[in-house]
Amino acid sequence: MSDANPLQARLLESGVYYGWFVAVGCFALSLMTAGTMFSFSVFLGPVLEEFDQSYANTSLVFSIQSLVTFSGAAVLGFAIDRYGLQRLLVLAAALICAGLLGASQSPSFYWVLASYSVVAAAGMGITFVVAYTTPPRWFERRRSLATGVAVSGWGVGILAMPPFVEVLIGSLGWQGTYLALAAMFFVALVVAIVLLADRPSAVGADTTGEFEVPPTADGGELRSMRAQIDTALSTVKTPLFAVVFAAMLLMFVPANAILVYLVDFADAVGVTRRIGVLALSIIGGMNVVAKFTAGWAADVIGTDRMMAVCVVLMCVPILLLVVVPTSTSVLVLSGVFGFGYGGTATLMSPLLANLFGTGNLSTLFGVTAIGFAIAGTLVPYGVGMGIDQFGGYAVPFVGAAVIGLVSAALFLAVRVARTDV
Repeated sequence: MSDANPLQARLLESGVYYGWFVAVGCFALSLMTAGTMFSFSVFLGPVLEEFDQSYANTSLVFSIQSLVTFSGAAVLGFAIDRYGLQRLLVLAAALICAGLLGASQSPSFYWVLASYSVVAAAGMGITFVVAYTTPPRWFERRRSLATGVAVSGWGVGILAMPPFVEVLIGSLGWQGTYLALAAMFFVALVVAIVLLADRPSAVGADTTGEFEVPPTADGGELRSMRAQIDTALSTVKTPLFAVVFAAMLLMFVPANAILVYLVDFADAVGVTRRIGVLALSIIGGMNVVAKFTAGWAADVIGTDRMMAVCVVLMCVPILLLVVVPTSTSVLVLSGVFGFGYGGTATLMSPLLANLFGTGNLSTLFGVTAIGFAIAGTLVPYGVGMGIDQFGGYAVPFVGAAVIGLVSAALFLAVRVARTDV
C-alpha cells in the first residue's frame, strides 16, 4: 500500500525514477548541514569579540558541536531505523530551528554553546545520517553514484556557505545571520520532509531497472526494540564490521590533519596563509567533483576498491607536501587530496549497504560515525603535540599519511573477506 503524499504521487508519474527526487532532498539536507557546521570559522571572530572570550574557549563551540553531531549519530541512526526518517526529520527541524534561534538571541557565550553546539548540533546529527543513508535504500545498480549526487551538497556547503555567511554577517550581524540560517535550514527540512521516504515500497515506487530483485517492505510489524538492538549488535560484533570500522576511523586521521592544519602549514613553510586558504577552497571544489565521479567509478570497479584508491589519493599528497612545499604543489596536491577526501565521504554508506544490507543501515552508519568523532577530537591535538615535539610538520604529517595508508590496506582486506562488494 502506497503512503505517497500528493507531491510524491505526481512525481511518481513523471517517468523519472523517484529515487532521484530522494537524492535532491538529501542534497538539500547535506548542503545546509555542512554549510552550517563549517561556517563557524566565520562566526569565530564576531563571537569572540562579542563575549570577550579566548580563542581556546570560542573554539569549544565547534569542537562540542562536532562531538554532539557525530557521536550522537549511533543513537539517532537507531531511532531512524526504528521510527522512520519522517518523524526524525520533524524532530531535527525542531532542534535545529530552536538551536539557531537561541543562538541568534544569545545573551552570553555559554548560551551560544548550549543552543548551537548542543541543541542545533543534535538536530544536525539527524540530518547528517538521513542524507548519507537514505539513497542506498533507493538504489542498487547506481547506489554509489546516487549517494554521491545526494551528498555532493556537503562539498557545496563547505565551498559556498562560509563566504555567503561572511556577507550576511556584514549586513545582518552575527546574531541576525543565525536567524537567517534558521530560516534557510527550515526550508531545506521542509523540502526533505515532503520528498523523502524510507524506501521505495513506502510510496509504491517502480524499481524496475534499478534493483535486480525488487526490494521488499521493511517489516510489516514493528520489531521489538530488543530484537532491533540484537540484530544491530550481531553485525557490529562481526570481525568484518570491526575491519570496516577501523578502516573508516583511520582514514579520517590524514583528513583531519590536513583540514585543520593546512593553512598554518602553508604559512610555516613560507607559502603564505593566502595560498593555504585558497588550497582549502580547492579541497572543497574537488570534494564536489569526487561526489559524482568516485560514486560512478565505485559502481564499476567495486566500492571497497574505490575506497582504497580514494584513501591513497589523500595520503600520497600529504607525503609529497612534506617533500616539496611550494605554492604550486600546495594548490595542486590539495586538489588531489580534496578528490580523495570527497570520494571516501561519498562511499561510506554504499559500502555499509553492500556489505551488511539496508535493514539497519542508519544504525551501522551511526556507529561508524563514532570513529569520525574520535578522529575529530584526537587528531588535531595529536598533530599539534607532534609539531611542538618535533619542531615542524614533517613527522606528524608523515605519521598521519602512513596511518591513512593502513586504512587503504584494510579496505582491500574487506574485498578478501567478502568478494561480492
